[in-house]
Amino acid sequence: MIASKPPVVQIKLDGRRYRRGETLNLKASASQSTRTLTARLEGISPVALNWDARAGINAGQLFIPEQTIPGAYKLTVTAEDIAHNIATQEVQIEILP
Repeated sequence: MIASKPPVVQIKLDGRRYRRGETLNLKASASQSTRTLTARLEGISPVALNWDARAGINAGQLFIPEQTIPGAYKLTVTAEDIAHNIATQEVQIEILP
């Protein structure tokens, strides 16, 4: 059987406004078949989200550098399953000075 349905991913954030120099605690739920979860924010290196058995969710931390220009940004989490099907979810966040 060939899996052709992409995984389902849902981003969970504590808020939508963050300051430069702050660490964004990122959580995401994903389909059971998901192999990798990666978070991306423009101008910042991608971050892998890993399963946190204690919390029962995928989690990771994204540090917002001091030199980040304040404004609206698109945070994207990409999920890839074992059959290499890909899905994304995007949320808008605001970086404050």
